[in-house]
Amino acid sequence: MPMYEYECSSCGKRFDVMQKFSDPVLTECRLCNAPGVRKVLSAPSFVLKGSGWYVTDYPSADRKKATDSEKPSSAPSESKPACAGSCASGSCPSKS
Repeated sequence: MPMYEYECSSCGKRFDVMQKFSDPVLTECRLCNAPGVRKVLSAPSFVLKGSGWYVTDYPSADRKKATDSEKPSSAPSESKPACAGSCASGSCPSKS
């Protein structure tokens, strides 16, 4: 359900109300009970993150270069951990 911000013309304070789009607009201040409140347009308080959004699906050339440079290199490491063989068999010494 969306949050709406209201401002009281009497006390000048603002308050948020969670209400459906179909709910009637408030006419009375919830803080001072005076009539004369109005809806205030405010910025939404959410950010779209993760994959599936336009910014991550279609990056600019500069953004793509930056993303590629942040990825760890896939070069094989020359030293293997001491437990590599025993961990693969299910008896990892670090878990005991």
